[in-house]
Amino acid sequence: MEDHYGYIKFRVSGFTLIELLAVIVILAIIALIAMPIVLNIINSSKENAIKRSKDLYLNAVEQGVARKNLSDEFNPKECIVQLDGNLKCPIGSDVIDLIIETTGERPCKGSIIFKNGKIETETIEYCDDSSRPKYTELEYLESTGEQYIDTGYIVNIDNYAKIRFIVDTTIFPTSSYAFNGIGNASINAFLVGIVHNDIRYGVGSEVSTYINYSNNRAIFDLDVKNNKYTVFDTVTEEYLVNLNTLVINKPGFDKTQSSLILFGYLRASHPTGEYRRLHKAQIYGCKIYEDDRLVRDFIPILDNKGIPCMYDKVEGKFYYNSGTGAFLYN
Repeated sequence: MEDHYGYIKFRVSGFTLIELLAVIVILAIIALIAMPIVLNIINSSKENAIKRSKDLYLNAVEQGVARKNLSDEFNPKECIVQLDGNLKCPIGSDVIDLIIETTGERPCKGSIIFKNGKIETETIEYCDDSSRPKYTELEYLESTGEQYIDTGYIVNIDNYAKIRFIVDTTIFPTSSYAFNGIGNASINAFLVGIVHNDIRYGVGSEVSTYINYSNNRAIFDLDVKNNKYTVFDTVTEEYLVNLNTLVINKPGFDKTQSSLILFGYLRASHPTGEYRRLHKAQIYGCKIYEDDRLVRDFIPILDNKGIPCMYDKVEGKFYYNSGTGAFLYN
């Protein structure tokens, strides 16, 4: 269309208010229809995840009871399993330790009743996310030689022979005497780690396995109860140490009563009093067993305030740096 000057005119039309309102109403109707469907999908996913975790946990309990039956040669007719890992057989009797390991989410409350080796009833429940601790899992914590974790687990004359201590770690070159342990190294050592660059262990007054350590990531596994000690290099996938006989001499743990320390070595019987030798290392995870019962399961995490520390999945508890400075992490 041209005006009398010869210019072309264009007419541009937009949406009217009524048309915009109509579109908004249509979108609102679609949202109202779709929202329940989306929510149902989300709820269904949560229910399936809980069901999967529940199945894994019940299977883990059955395996734990079966292991207990095989190892202790008993097959009671009636048992109740509590969520803290305790087993009572028959109901009302003394508590028997039971290890329950599962890859799924653990329930927050309830119990499971066995009869004749089979689960008869279960009342386990799962908590919502608001009641669970908030943290971000890390690959590892790293000590610069000033930080350490006090596990709060006391090694003494009553339990030292039942202990299994597993730590997944990379140890850096250092002059520290040992990586983890308690006691006086010359009298009643409980050592897992290295002296300079030599792998050693110690129970009693002996240290052994003078094997050079390559500073690779390795899994140290001291199993006192089963008389074994292994060091597995996760890089080369070879056993650096694989012993079936431990040297146990002059335990004397009744004189120490000290906590097992991560990233260091605690000596309570030193003439000048308690002191620690700390170590530069990275820890990817650590488990402590007592008589096949998992008592600590540490993973490296950032808490909800961004502080690097260890979280124990058994107790549901945060363990913070007891030294100075702050952990490095990845």
